[in-house]
Amino acid sequence: MGAVFALLAGIDTYASETVPDLRGCRNDALAAAAYLRTRSAAARVLRLFDRDATRSAIIDGIHRHLGQARRGDTALFWFSGHGSQVRVPDGLQHLETGPMMQTLVCSDSRTAGVPDLLDKELSLLLDEVAGRGAHVAVVLDSCHSEGASRLTARVRSARPILQAARPRPPVLLPELGGRPYDAVGRSGARHVALAAARRTELARELELDGEPRGVFSWALLRALGRLGGAATYRALLTAARVDVEARIAEQVPQLYPIEPGLADQPFLGGATGSPAGMSIRHGRDGWELDAGACHGLPVTGEELRVARTGGGEPREARVTRVLTERSLVTPLGWTPDPDRQYPMVFSRVPSPATTVAGVPPEEIEKSAFVRPAAPGEEPELLALGGTRIRTPDGEVPPGPGTRRQRLEHVARWRQIRALENPQSRLAGAVALEVIPKAPGNPPINGEITLAYERGAPPHIYIRMYNRTNRPLYCVLLDLTSGYRVDTQLFAGAFVDARAAGWALSRDPVKVTVPERSGGVTRDWLKLLVAEEQFSSMPFALPGIDQIGEEAHRSIRLRGPHCREDGESAYDWTTVTIPIVTRARQ
Repeated sequence: MGAVFALLAGIDTYASETVPDLRGCRNDALAAAAYLRTRSAAARVLRLFDRDATRSAIIDGIHRHLGQARRGDTALFWFSGHGSQVRVPDGLQHLETGPMMQTLVCSDSRTAGVPDLLDKELSLLLDEVAGRGAHVAVVLDSCHSEGASRLTARVRSARPILQAARPRPPVLLPELGGRPYDAVGRSGARHVALAAARRTELARELELDGEPRGVFSWALLRALGRLGGAATYRALLTAARVDVEARIAEQVPQLYPIEPGLADQPFLGGATGSPAGMSIRHGRDGWELDAGACHGLPVTGEELRVARTGGGEPREARVTRVLTERSLVTPLGWTPDPDRQYPMVFSRVPSPATTVAGVPPEEIEKSAFVRPAAPGEEPELLALGGTRIRTPDGEVPPGPGTRRQRLEHVARWRQIRALENPQSRLAGAVALEVIPKAPGNPPINGEITLAYERGAPPHIYIRMYNRTNRPLYCVLLDLTSGYRVDTQLFAGAFVDARAAGWALSRDPVKVTVPERSGGVTRDWLKLLVAEEQFSSMPFALPGIDQIGEEAHRSIRLRGPHCREDGESAYDWTTVTIPIVTRARQ
């Protein structure tokens, strides 16, 4: 690892009389500085406390101090203080899934002429540092901090600004000469963020280890001490969340981006690992699996077990209750470390739903995904010569992997496509709209057929509009004709009441026709909607021609399952739209 540049801001006292003081933010920053000294004695740390942590000082610290980081270096921004919200400025609505935008309250914010630091301004600053090749990470221990890339408990929240006292300038970061609005969100995720709470939640501070501390900062540093510097951001977030949930209700730490990639690097940078398709962790209700009914797990009483992966002695856990977004499990014959999470695969399942013919029964014996068709039973998949497969949609050509691997892969993909909850009370709650050419155009109604011309692929925009009066969590999947399930379009976020979310932050989605497709390709857009947050990781599936070890991380689905009273506390539903793209001759 190269040089480490860190900017640590801890604000307990504020200049504005409208912003209440805090007690544990300076302690958070000091603890973070102590941790950094254990990782790198040469770390270049700039600390800004209380009145020194002004808006201009924070902007300058990121721009000049963290901006020294180059390729191979790491830049870390750690903020402990108040967070808040303001109405989304005109021109940036496409970057939010509601009417409010998250902010950091600097020590002089809300004094004459000094606004909060918008989360989109912070993102621009950090992405400019990342653009020079540095690995960039941010830790935000403040309220409403998810989008911002403490009772006995004090709350780290300043009141939201529902109507700005003065219009914001038509640019961001005027201190640096201004950045246009359209500079935001155009390059995808370039930094990784660990946030104390969802954007609708409050972050809290408590007396911990004999002094006031932010619960999230304390939990994150505790996780770093237990798991070590090689732990990924994803693993650290899960471990910190366990400690936060044990002390505070309704504060759920968040990770950005949630899709595979940056979040699977070690803290402060390193090689990107492969995330587990599903895992178990110790939560408020005991051991739980991060997959539930909305992922396709059966809610019946049939035997269902998972087993630990990654080497070592095999260890199993029995699924005891399937909820909407997760399942409760009981370890069998072993005592997992509650400070760790364990990647899992299914080891015992009910009879698989997908039937197969054309293979000897012993070839697919004990498969968690397919089973031989019984006499007189119509098979869903037919194995042909070599690794060719016939499905109701057509023939799958030969390719890499064994015949069993390819059969299982196709079965899993088809089960995801078929996933639905026909008894859901959320049916029709979120509209999924495909808009051609420009975001202001009307959506396409009925069957969607696009025309592809070489060198000029069609562009579409995908909008999800929440018709209800409450936030709903949405994930948008792209199921391709190459039997891939991609979560990148909209990997998961709450969409506010009567508000919209856009795939790719309202960037256009380019639709292509692979050369081997015969001039026609099909995609299925699958929107999953639930009342509670759930993981999109179990759905991710590589294309069938990329079959390998990575393919086996995906969860096994059994097809449609309904909500049953007493079994799922949260409701969920799905929307599926097929898209056909034809190449013009």
